[in-house]
Amino acid sequence: MIFVIFPAYDEEKVIRPTLLALADAMRGGAPYRAVLVDDGSTDRTVAEAERAAAESGGALPLTVLRHETNRGLGAGLRTGIYWCLDHAGDEDVIVTLDADNTHPPALIPTLVAKLSEGYDLAIASRYRVGAEVHGVPVHRRALSDIGRLVFQALYPIPGVRDYTCCFRAYRAPLLARARLVYGEALCTARGFEAVMDLLLRLGPLGMRVCEVGFVLDYGGRVGQSKMKLLRTIRSTLGLLLRRRIERMLRYRPGQVRTRLASAGADAAASARAVAGEASPAGIPPASGTTGAEPRPSP
Repeated sequence: MIFVIFPAYDEEKVIRPTLLALADAMRGGAPYRAVLVDDGSTDRTVAEAERAAAESGGALPLTVLRHETNRGLGAGLRTGIYWCLDHAGDEDVIVTLDADNTHPPALIPTLVAKLSEGYDLAIASRYRVGAEVHGVPVHRRALSDIGRLVFQALYPIPGVRDYTCCFRAYRAPLLARARLVYGEALCTARGFEAVMDLLLRLGPLGMRVCEVGFVLDYGGRVGQSKMKLLRTIRSTLGLLLRRRIERMLRYRPGQVRTRLASAGADAAASARAVAGEASPAGIPPASGTTGAEPRPSP
């Protein structure tokens, strides 16, 4: 199963074509599910997403997770990832991409195929052979280019050149390990730096990463970008400094292994306790829902 997460805030004008493009890209391929995380939108984002699912004729399985208020991109990613992990197996894949029709879903099978070669994470990159960038404002391109150099110098991750692109495919066990290590602190940044935050959190986990060049086309982008340039620069630099210090003090390889071992032992104990509370027929007690409100459609 491939879970495809779209964090969205007020994307009513583009979410329908974005999801329909996903349905076209995945038609006849591996089983998948689109997971829309609506981060407190005040427009018709959810209605347009559900319209796309209805128009697809069953080709677009869709789950909608809703935040009642806007909590930021980091919370949106975390909500989507954790929901997927609750429903995923070790062989499943979790994909993240923007909900504004700028990332081509047709690339998803290529990214997923890379994971079958032994990689834990495959990134759609603007800095690899075959990459093209069209229609992106100069200031955003400059931010990405400078950010790439700064991150590679101060927080190098083998195989990574593009730290700021959200279009990625993850093996589910990688994100499951991250959840054990960080819990609700996995991805806490509110703004666009949350994309970088998630990658920095994964850095100490010993992952294998590859990148695939892709075409980033802002020609299909409708409306103004929500990025505040100066604020994003300040918050990104602050984030990089914090994560670098944390990696040296709290998340060294030995410490990460200890956290994973401890979390695994706790999980095993909890599983034994639940099994002991199960009915004689072996049916475990029902569990309540937490976090965002799910709204699945066929």
